[in-house]
Amino acid sequence: MKLIISFIFVNLFIFITILSLLSAASSIIYDSTGNKLLRGIPYYILPLLRGSGGGLTLSQNTKDACPLNVTQESFEVNNGGPFTFNPIILDEEIIRGAYPVSIEADVVNPCHGSNIWKVTTATAAKDDDDDLLTNNKHKKKKDGDKEVISVQIVTTGGEFNKPESCFQVVEDDVMPGLQSYQIQHCPFKCGTTSTDLTCYNVGVVRDADGKGYLGRTDAIFPVVFTNSLRASSQLSAKVSTSIQPGKLMRSE
Repeated sequence: MKLIISFIFVNLFIFITILSLLSAASSIIYDSTGNKLLRGIPYYILPLLRGSGGGLTLSQNTKDACPLNVTQESFEVNNGGPFTFNPIILDEEIIRGAYPVSIEADVVNPCHGSNIWKVTTATAAKDDDDDLLTNNKHKKKKDGDKEVISVQIVTTGGEFNKPESCFQVVEDDVMPGLQSYQIQHCPFKCGTTSTDLTCYNVGVVRDADGKGYLGRTDAIFPVVFTNSLRASSQLSAKVSTSIQPGKLMRSE
């Protein structure tokens, strides 16, 4: 009986805490043209500061490797692939700041699995002169003469309303006057009894060849959202549908 009461108390505490956090930051998220970010509409996710790469897309480490990684286009002129946002707690058509959302790639998945984002543990070998994933907190262990790094990256294959697939969008002020946002991973806001009320920034981490992977990081990655349907109709952008091999990691 005591265990049941404790379980109910913990869940009630988490629920009340989440509601208070949501009510404290419920601003509406807008796209790059000033329109409200809408549920189920495909958007390009583009870096606010161009010059280090283009929009987010999907890629494979090797041929036939699954799930797909969420990566950054190498060239800033490439918008990447379209992604949709779906509120998890509230049945609304608009996306609000700090509310948990599911993010999903709006492309054909060669892995024939879920296109929903999830945070996955991956590993990579690191040479002494490499600066692989230096923006991240990671665990290190020796694998022969090479250092093996564990890092949290974003892949497809997620599930709706699960901790590993629970994200939020919050407004940042990295450049006053320019509206941009930070995507965060917030496991405690979806289907969990964890009392760790921590959200983690999601940004770009790079392998030894400079390929950018989306993952949990201490660094910020300010982004803007461009309606891909409107952009395509105006012939001002192109959707990147290519799946390019990368060298980084294997998912566990």
